[in-house]
Amino acid sequence: MSSLASAAARGGGITIAFQMVKVVLMLGSTVILARLLNPTDYGLVVMVLAVVGVGEIFRDFGLSMAALQAKSLSQEQQSNLFWINTVVGLSLGIITFAASYPLAAFYGQSDVVVIAQTLSLTFVFGGLSTQFKVRINRDLRFFALAVADLLPYGIGVLGAIVIAVLYANFWALVAQQLIVAAATLITSVVLTRWRPGLPRRVPMDGLISFGASFAGTQIISYLTRNIDSLLIGKVWGSTALGYYDRAYNLVVLPLTQINTPMSRVAVPVLARIADEEDRYVSHLRRAQLVALYVTSSIFAILLALGTPLIVVVLGDQWAPAGPLLSILALSGIFRSLVQVVYWIYMSRGLAGAQFRFYLVAQPLLVGVIACGVPFGPTGVAVAVSIGYALFWLSSLAWVRRVTKLNLGVLYADALRALGLIAAPMAAAAFGARLLIESLGWGNLLTVVAGVLAALAWVGVAYAISSRIRDDFSKLIDFARRAVGGRRNG
Repeated sequence: MSSLASAAARGGGITIAFQMVKVVLMLGSTVILARLLNPTDYGLVVMVLAVVGVGEIFRDFGLSMAALQAKSLSQEQQSNLFWINTVVGLSLGIITFAASYPLAAFYGQSDVVVIAQTLSLTFVFGGLSTQFKVRINRDLRFFALAVADLLPYGIGVLGAIVIAVLYANFWALVAQQLIVAAATLITSVVLTRWRPGLPRRVPMDGLISFGASFAGTQIISYLTRNIDSLLIGKVWGSTALGYYDRAYNLVVLPLTQINTPMSRVAVPVLARIADEEDRYVSHLRRAQLVALYVTSSIFAILLALGTPLIVVVLGDQWAPAGPLLSILALSGIFRSLVQVVYWIYMSRGLAGAQFRFYLVAQPLLVGVIACGVPFGPTGVAVAVSIGYALFWLSSLAWVRRVTKLNLGVLYADALRALGLIAAPMAAAAFGARLLIESLGWGNLLTVVAGVLAALAWVGVAYAISSRIRDDFSKLIDFARRAVGGRRNG
């Protein structure tokens, strides 16, 4: 158990360390680009990404996760997966190029045509790079995998800033997407120790069936995650969508840069011990601590300090996004916990069970979100938060029923951490915000005071609760294992 736990911790440590660098890059680029571009520029690009992005799931067709969770994968099988991903990526690029005109007509925005046509190239690059990244991940080379993720993003940020300075329009955001996709392909090929062979006739049924179920789930999930942007763009226009998108992206940043990358570590490690129930649940509880004490704490601060934080980070022109950030932060807490349920499905090969649940739960979530549309972006944000709270509760209940595992402890762990850490942190930060605002000391001091007040509560909770101290000791042990031992990669 020790060696596997150490490998998982080292992988998690490497992943988190690199993601923290990426977060700094992302925040820096967000600050700079928000001052060089306007909400309409962001809204136009999001209009395309919200619709075209579903093609990314078709391009992968769940084959990356199918390859990642497979206990064994031959050279011939992975080569076949490479060619499938490549052909599908090329096909989707052509379809997206042709669909640019009806998409522009749907939104009533002529600029959508050239944006969609340019972004169609990302499918081609993505199809070629998928199995190279999977190979690095299957070899548990987490350092190389982190480089393959961070380096392209850094190059894309640099390119976007240069174009924004020169032209100050949406082309900066379009170029960023294209540069990242191309650089990811080049970096992955250079770093991997694997090269595809020609297609061969080998058994592929298990991989394809798993991938199809996973892709079906991802498509439903993607539509749910983007229905808010689609409806706001259609009903309320590109400027309103621009405000909502900046708030939304600040909320999903901890998810995409901490929880989602942790899947690269959690899924292959948990898959190796899926038959050992007690050990499996123990590892799962430790993995959930990252969501409970890292990402949820960030969301608690975002919830309390929405408007002053937006103004400090993005500038005065983005102030209308502040209340949206506070409301959407609540949804982020529950979305981070849903990620843990996803690890269970993937590590135990239960893509079909997840797909069946999503067929029922996701349309209900869409219905909840749609109820907020008549009330504008604020109404949508409230509906999203309510919807994801209900979705987390039902998701964990369903996976308990399917797996027969003792997963009730995940509820207990979550309620304890949220009740003793996240909620009081938000209250402390909000109290400090009210005090500083009443003194008229400005947004920057408001944010600093709010963060310090939230962190002060963490110290209080650690002092008064033995269970919190026990959880923290597990996180510290995770960190110790992450920095100790031989680096894998």
